[in-house]
Amino acid sequence: MSLPVFQSVSLETIKNIRQINCRFDEISTDRETLKLTNEEGKRRGGVSSINLSSTSHLMDKDNIFGRIDDKEKIINQLLAGVLWGEVQNVQLRVIPILGMGGIGKTTLAQMVHHDLSVQSIFDVMAWVYVSPEFNIIRITNEISEFVTANPTNRFDGFSKIQEVLQKELVGKTMFLVLDDVWNVQQNEWEMLFLPLRAAKLVRVLVTSRIDAVSQAPHIVSPHRLQVLPEHECLKLLYNCAFGVEGMRGKEWSLDIGRQIIKKCGGLPLAVKCIGRVLHCNKDLYSWWEILSSELWESAELDPIFCALKVSYNHLPPKLRECLLFCSLFPKERKRAEDVGEEYLAELQMRYFIVPCTKSSFRLHNVIHDLVRSLSMDKIHTIMDEKSRHIPDKIQHLYIRRGNKICQYFRRDNRLRTLFNAALRPHGSFVDLHDISLVRVLGLIGSNVLALAHSRLKHLRYLRITEFNDKASPESICLLFHLQTLEITHCYHLRELPTNIANLVNLLYLHITHVGIEELPVMLWHVHNLQILRLKECYKLRALPSGISKLKNLEFLQLKSCKLLEEIPADTGNLINLSHLDVSYSRIRTFPSSIGLFKSGKIMLAGVPDIAKKQLTSNLVDVYLRTWFQFFIQYYFFSRCI
Repeated sequence: MSLPVFQSVSLETIKNIRQINCRFDEISTDRETLKLTNEEGKRRGGVSSINLSSTSHLMDKDNIFGRIDDKEKIINQLLAGVLWGEVQNVQLRVIPILGMGGIGKTTLAQMVHHDLSVQSIFDVMAWVYVSPEFNIIRITNEISEFVTANPTNRFDGFSKIQEVLQKELVGKTMFLVLDDVWNVQQNEWEMLFLPLRAAKLVRVLVTSRIDAVSQAPHIVSPHRLQVLPEHECLKLLYNCAFGVEGMRGKEWSLDIGRQIIKKCGGLPLAVKCIGRVLHCNKDLYSWWEILSSELWESAELDPIFCALKVSYNHLPPKLRECLLFCSLFPKERKRAEDVGEEYLAELQMRYFIVPCTKSSFRLHNVIHDLVRSLSMDKIHTIMDEKSRHIPDKIQHLYIRRGNKICQYFRRDNRLRTLFNAALRPHGSFVDLHDISLVRVLGLIGSNVLALAHSRLKHLRYLRITEFNDKASPESICLLFHLQTLEITHCYHLRELPTNIANLVNLLYLHITHVGIEELPVMLWHVHNLQILRLKECYKLRALPSGISKLKNLEFLQLKSCKLLEEIPADTGNLINLSHLDVSYSRIRTFPSSIGLFKSGKIMLAGVPDIAKKQLTSNLVDVYLRTWFQFFIQYYFFSRCI
């Protein structure tokens, strides 16, 4: 028997094999760092436990399916002993609706709140969003607004709030919804209900993800909300996917739709999100592709996260990154303005964001949890003492007002966004020396003084708020790459930097609720400026001449500048100007050059009639959008290399 022959391997071959292995290790490390799988964009991370997105009793009746039996059971509990002259043995009764996030607790509470039989029984109907922070003063104050029907009737003292509430409720019947309760301490619970005992009858409906709420005082048997039945999920899915078109001619979708519904686990929010994805992909191949996504098979995620991750992966890359950046902020309302309008509309269409008013939106609780779980390695929010530690790899940091930074930034810090830095006492300010790579910066109060001691040569976006000095730091003019400058609620500020012309890359200047008396003449030498917004500048009397030098200016706003009576004579020579907003100012006449302004929009609400007559051919009614555009802009700035 012959022995096997082993050929010798050269040292060069061994070296090449080692290099290949090292390269594979690097790729594997990068893949893990970027959280990539066969399905682009898969990431891991803890789910944020912070939940600050508010809710309302208003609902979209056309987009609600099922839950009729659940509603009737809850109403029967609410009205037990109330109708037909029955003896009312229990003055206060609390009924909890329990279930996981996205299962429809808030929607069910809205259905009960809008039921006519409920509304006919109770004199007062109130709805309060609680949140994880059980702020008894805020909650009591909001209840009092419903009871007194006067939103301006607020009191700082908790005792006074309860006294007013108690007097108003004497002899009345009340229905109260406490939506999204997370933490109930028995003493706070009793204190909250103390003034309500003056009412003749009180019924409280509570929604919560936390089962421990069912152990609180005055709680009756909880209603545990189950998943939505398959046939109701199908109605909801097809309503989201096809809308008014219906499914005529799309019978091929029935079998796939049923399989998708099973993967959604009967969670309405998951069905809505997938339905919106299907709305944008109405062919057989796209439906099969979504059905066969490997995310559905993930054992790490519950059904709603599976559904949301499929929806997330089917977003265009630009919207994906935008949504991740949204999770930098706490779960609260955020505002929109001008740029990012298409992103906002598409994210809303796909149910990733939920409109609150015409000018604001919020992330749904579970969606906020999802995107925070996808971005925890880059994004951090300091909300309280427990979250002050700043991980080394964080790139975007939001600090809630009232918190102090306890940890010095390292010199190799990767931070690109520092937003809403906490207010510091006694004139001290945050040290910016070790975050020289930051692109987006929001400073409050005395923290603005730190700009004089820092070299932020990469900064693209700067927001200054509540700065109490009369003059803004001249060091702002050394931020040569700055593209957006926003100065808000600086009531004592009288002057802008005189050398503002040094900001050669400035595209956007927004000054609102600021006490400036005049603008520097050198502002007209910022030739790249595209948007100039002056709003609520209550001491501004006039603008310097020469504004026509801003050849790239597209949007000029002089809104609610109460002392401003005229605009520069050469305003009409702004060849690229497409929007002029002088609403609620004192402008009485316009220069003759304004006749050159033919193709744009002019907003004149609240302007004297004598001025309106000059511009009747150009009047267009438009709504002023809010600062989502800012938000999208400084998101991109934060990614600049």
